[in-house]
Amino acid sequence: MSDRIAQAGDKLLDAWLDLSSTLWNTRIVTSMTYNEAHIMGLLLRFGSQEHPLTATDLIRRTRLLKSQMNKILTVLEKNGHITRSRSESDKRLVHIYLTDAGKTAYLEEHKGIESILHQLVEKLGPERSISIARELADVTDTLNDIIPAPNASI
Repeated sequence: MSDRIAQAGDKLLDAWLDLSSTLWNTRIVTSMTYNEAHIMGLLLRFGSQEHPLTATDLIRRTRLLKSQMNKILTVLEKNGHITRSRSESDKRLVHIYLTDAGKTAYLEEHKGIESILHQLVEKLGPERSISIARELADVTDTLNDIIPAPNASI
């Protein structure tokens, strides 16, 4: 590997670790874990009665292990934030739905995140923020191509 590629890789890794540490170690979510909030956000944005998500879908999106996903879903269900329902058309599938209480809890947490995002976009500027978001999405897509996903069947 050339020095230029190694240096670029080190810069990407440093930036990735700095961003991850900042987000992970700063309690931007207070009444639930980061992963609970992430899953609830995915259910809110991508799940619906017509197109419900399954645990397998959530594992693919989050890259969590099956055991982690089961634990998180159990907690969310116990707290009344989600319901699980076996598919009528395919009994092997269990659909996961965000409850009204779950939506309310997530949106309440999201208010604090929106405040942080508003300040971040104000400092970076809207155009630069959108450009960075596109670049991060490109990095994520590329990593998803390079790194195999864990076994997602649940």
